[in-house]
Amino acid sequence: MFLSLSRVLLSFILLAVISKVTFLGWYEFSYTTTSLLEFFKATAWGVRFDLTVAFLLSCLGFLLLLPIAPFSKAHQLCHKVWLVLCGAWIIFTTVGDTIYLSQASRHVTVDLHLGKGMELELATTALTQFGHLILVAVVLLAIYSYVAIRCVPAIRFANKWYSSIAIALVWVLLTVTAVRGGFSDKPQSPMYAYKIGDVNQARIAWSAPYGITYYSLIGEDKSGHRWTPEQSLEAMEDLRQQLNRTTSTQLETLSDHDVIVVLLESWTAVDMKSYGSEFDSTPFFDSLREESLTTTSFYSNGFRTVEGVFTTMCSHPNPVGGSVAGSRLESMPYQCLPQVLKEQGWHTTFVQGSGKGMVGAFAQALGFTDSFGKFDYEDVGQEQNYWGYMDDGIYDFALEKLASHSQPQFMVINTGTTHDSYLPNESDYAFGKSTPDETRRSVVNYSDQSLERFVSKLKAQTDKPTLLVLVADHTMVGARSDLRHVSIPFLMVGINTDLAPQELDVAGSHKDIAPTIMDWLGGQVSWFSGRSLLSSNYQQGADFTVNNQFYWAAQQKLVRINATSGEKEACYQIGDNTTTLTEQTCDSPEFQTMYQQGKRYMLYSQQHLFDGTTQQY
Repeated sequence: MFLSLSRVLLSFILLAVISKVTFLGWYEFSYTTTSLLEFFKATAWGVRFDLTVAFLLSCLGFLLLLPIAPFSKAHQLCHKVWLVLCGAWIIFTTVGDTIYLSQASRHVTVDLHLGKGMELELATTALTQFGHLILVAVVLLAIYSYVAIRCVPAIRFANKWYSSIAIALVWVLLTVTAVRGGFSDKPQSPMYAYKIGDVNQARIAWSAPYGITYYSLIGEDKSGHRWTPEQSLEAMEDLRQQLNRTTSTQLETLSDHDVIVVLLESWTAVDMKSYGSEFDSTPFFDSLREESLTTTSFYSNGFRTVEGVFTTMCSHPNPVGGSVAGSRLESMPYQCLPQVLKEQGWHTTFVQGSGKGMVGAFAQALGFTDSFGKFDYEDVGQEQNYWGYMDDGIYDFALEKLASHSQPQFMVINTGTTHDSYLPNESDYAFGKSTPDETRRSVVNYSDQSLERFVSKLKAQTDKPTLLVLVADHTMVGARSDLRHVSIPFLMVGINTDLAPQELDVAGSHKDIAPTIMDWLGGQVSWFSGRSLLSSNYQQGADFTVNNQFYWAAQQKLVRINATSGEKEACYQIGDNTTTLTEQTCDSPEFQTMYQQGKRYMLYSQQHLFDGTTQQY
């Protein structure tokens, strides 16, 4: 009996390791500078998590099949089915996590709960954009199923009933010990992977089957992880004084103008000529940028739409390496831009082309009165992709809603064409589609054409002073030791109003948008952590995070800070294209000043976030 259980255990361990080497290896050697030796060292260290998964599945299978053990044929058949199902779970959680890692630069944790209501769209995107990985997964499952059915027989029970019970108890004890990571007082978190002592190797040691199982079981209301240390009241007061927060709240003299924010789904600056790219994939945006308020560089505060929405609307960072949406932080009290404007008489609307899902519900939690998704559209023959309506349909729907209200409007539009790789005609793939990069540029070029039509219609439709903000919510490219995964386009342009065209030689980020909008309307909010780009003395920096690493950018320089220890880990010079990095020594006064600024901001903002006191920022 013990031998047969061990064979099941061994089959699961080997499959978990092979799956990790196959799929995570593809990511590491495509998107990072990890060496072969480092990869296999981290993989070996992470076998402890694969062992945990294997114990869980083997023990669960043993207990579930125990009642039918007397029925030999049925037991053998169910045993084979269980092996295949477990094999599918191990393989497809690993490939799914790898796909997510390539897009969001982090493993699936609390983000697992953000996909509710979008399961079909996510599966379709994986099939269309990562079909080669899915094909490899199917082949691997077929091979495993064949070998396991032939070589891993059903569990054989001992001749003596008490021997079987004793072995079963030992196996359950081993499983509990594996899940707890030893003799600790609670189950080990997938975050234990970081005990390896290196964030890059922890990324490899991570077990997707265990991580996804863990975060599925604990529930979204309990998930979330804090990297930064707890700050005392005295420390927070010191930080407040050092940050020199002097902004007061002023809402009495707001101009009743319209504001439209377009979240350009997944657009990345690396494809845009005005940001130094060799590819001219967005000629309209680039031309509009010349007559707008913009910045030399702009960086995303998150890797998912809900993360971009939160920081853009609330001017506060998400938790380091994670998201407010879908976690216990979602229920904290926030006073974000849409709520502030709604209380001052604006009608607030959120429009997207996909199902409302988590994004639509989260938007309303931040103060939007109306939230519209694809099921609210009247189907008038507009093009759709696997996620829902494409940009022309979304823009036309938004224009109708803008025309239906007489009060001042605050509207956020989340586009949809670039959520997918589908275009209606082969001729629409202006940059080709033989590689992911070609497809992405073709799709963003098609989206840029839709944007031009929207801006033209908006100018013709409205006679009110209107501020149009164009900014990506995040990108959809992986990091390759540069900033292509966070460098995004941004501009603000006035319609029927004066807004002087200017390219500010600063690095901005999502948190600066809300205070800039308030400034343009004639007001200000004290608890917004960003700074207005209309300010004559803008001195803020851009921030973003990856796992437990906090990044602070300013003056074309970048500092990487360990969020847990607060120590600076590396310093870089940013290239003119806003993405390339050249490592520098951190000895210069500029880097020392940036390090202190970034560390103070990180500690102060994260403490307020986890305390639920963002309005006291």
